[in-house]
Amino acid sequence: MYGVNVAILGATGLVGQKILEILEERHFPVGNLTALATEGQGRTVRFRGEDIPVRSVDSMEWSSVDVAFFAASAEASRTYAPKAIAQGVTVIDKSSYFRMDPSVPLVVPEVNGYAARDARLIASPNCSTIQMVVALEPLRRQYGLKRVIVSTYQAVSGTGREAMETLTRESRDVLDDRTVTPSTYPTPIAFNVLPYCDKFGEQDYTGEEWKLTRETQKIFGEPLPVSATAVRVPVFVSHAESVYVETEQLFDVAAVRNLLASSPGLRVIDDPAGGEVPVPWEAADQDLVLVGRLRRDLFVENGLHLFVVADNLRKGAATNAIQIVESLLPRWA
Repeated sequence: MYGVNVAILGATGLVGQKILEILEERHFPVGNLTALATEGQGRTVRFRGEDIPVRSVDSMEWSSVDVAFFAASAEASRTYAPKAIAQGVTVIDKSSYFRMDPSVPLVVPEVNGYAARDARLIASPNCSTIQMVVALEPLRRQYGLKRVIVSTYQAVSGTGREAMETLTRESRDVLDDRTVTPSTYPTPIAFNVLPYCDKFGEQDYTGEEWKLTRETQKIFGEPLPVSATAVRVPVFVSHAESVYVETEQLFDVAAVRNLLASSPGLRVIDDPAGGEVPVPWEAADQDLVLVGRLRRDLFVENGLHLFVVADNLRKGAATNAIQIVESLLPRWA
């Protein structure tokens, strides 16, 4: 078995840790592993029973690496990705920096894996975009899509480890009847819902909402109207989405259910009478996108409602990046 020399920038973060976990879990053919950080070097990460020292990215000699997973900031990607690529490294970037660059493919393997081709720099989409397009792609191919309206219910892990610690602390404060002092978010997140994710931007849509619109259009390669409302909820892991689509062709709900059940990367959980619906708790720690609550709109004949849930740290980040590289393994055979 050949070995692929792998580097992970951001190895100590939530996504970096998931990449390490899933590389081991999927028996990815790692030769040498290099753990990198923009700060915090001197720590170690665990991989295949060994403690791997975390090195400063500033001292990295990229010529020793085949694949680099970038799971750090957009600024880190802007600075270091060109250096790695110049040394022949294939870079899978999880930051937002290159996603809308027309020369950089934005890839979800179940949807447009072909776009990676011979690219040395490949962007992985935002977590909320990934799970939505995996669910929508079979519908797009079979029936065509006219428009999409999505409301997300996004876990705090999308903000980072600090936000998870904040939710824990605030929840204890509420239960112990102590004053809650918000930190990660402007208002408390425990037992609360924040009707925005990210900063507000153009036309009062947030960054997360624009990502859902623009990234979906780029992945599908068409100007599909996507209107989004992104909401932060007091859940640790797994994003949920209420998605409404209008199709170009008529559909039968039972046929849609069968289509989704037979499509890659999806698991249909759709028995409302039996209490079986997709929920964040069940999506956590797995790589499939869960889909359910399938029903025709009451007023639009070609309108379809569905509920989509996925682990934002796995399929929404680490697993998607690893699946991209798995499709490229012949490069290093």
